[in-house]
Amino acid sequence: MAGSAFSCNSGDTKTSVKDKKTNSVNFNEYFPISEGNKWVYINEAPREETVLYTVQVKDLKKVEDGMQSKVSTFPYLTQSNEERTVKIRNSGEIEIKDYMGASGTIVPKAGDMRTGYDWKFGIFTGYVNSENETAVTEAGTYNDCIYVSMTDGFTFSYEMWFKKDVGIVKWGANRTNPPQLTRTYYVLKEIELK
Repeated sequence: MAGSAFSCNSGDTKTSVKDKKTNSVNFNEYFPISEGNKWVYINEAPREETVLYTVQVKDLKKVEDGMQSKVSTFPYLTQSNEERTVKIRNSGEIEIKDYMGASGTIVPKAGDMRTGYDWKFGIFTGYVNSENETAVTEAGTYNDCIYVSMTDGFTFSYEMWFKKDVGIVKWGANRTNPPQLTRTYYVLKEIELK
């Protein structure tokens, strides 16, 4: 079964990245947020048609207890191209509001990206399944990825592979009841980090 992976080599240590434009600090190296960062995803080959998603960070600003920015889309669970607002708490959690009927932590802090960790997001439960996965993408092969799955326990299954200092390099959103005949995954095609 294919899945999503994140790469993590941290304990509870915070790694901060200073954003030059806003002088803000980003405490989650698994979802690096800086003004202008861009990830382009393509549906995994073989494919009959090409589907692209571009996630670009804009309007980064300081807010109470962290930073906030807009992303051109956040397709990882919904496969939609709707603009979203995300908040990066100083503690490292990435939060999103009104996404699939839920609000809260969508990506845990870096120190929690360890096998066995789980968290709730609305009706979904997220699980860190592995810390040592390989994700083959059109932008290259990423080793030591962290594989995360999210499920409502019945109908939907989501998978994400996270690579430290890169972000999500592969993801899939699939229906499990009734099951899809073939699973669809999206892989990193291009990346631009500021």
